[in-house]
Amino acid sequence: MDYRSLGLVMGIVVGLIICVVLFKFFNKDNKIKTKYDEMQELQRGRAYMYSFWTLAGLETVMCLLQLAEVRFFLDPFTANVTCIIIAALVHASYSIEHDAYIGLNTNSKRFTIACIVIGIFNALIGILQIARGTLVHDGVLQAPFTNLLVAIVFLIIGVQMYIKSKTEKTEED
Repeated sequence: MDYRSLGLVMGIVVGLIICVVLFKFFNKDNKIKTKYDEMQELQRGRAYMYSFWTLAGLETVMCLLQLAEVRFFLDPFTANVTCIIIAALVHASYSIEHDAYIGLNTNSKRFTIACIVIGIFNALIGILQIARGTLVHDGVLQAPFTNLLVAIVFLIIGVQMYIKSKTEKTEED
């Protein structure tokens, strides 16, 4: 196993541990599992469906480009992770728009702030990689590009949730 693979595995393990801690932090009852009502479950199911078809379509395009031997501006790992990130954004955006992203036991203010902090943290990692000169190799974006994508996605989610909460507050008044 080379150092890049080991680093990737370690990053995934650390990320999963952080997720468990954050879920306990986000939920008002300090439980890992988030609770949703029936309407939220229905909308989340639709969000998963749209996310799945987005991922299937993007991966199909990636396969066709590879078969056609088209030189792409992303390395294969980064291209596939980009597809996953885009599909996750589809799920999150649909869920937020249909009031199904935040659970019944979730502190939405903490969650929104955490999304923005995670986005900023990943942006800093991406900027560091740009400064080091490891973002692009031979005109192809490398794996650190995914940090910039994650930053963009989390900032979009945070902003979308902020706008949704302000819109709902205005409607209540």
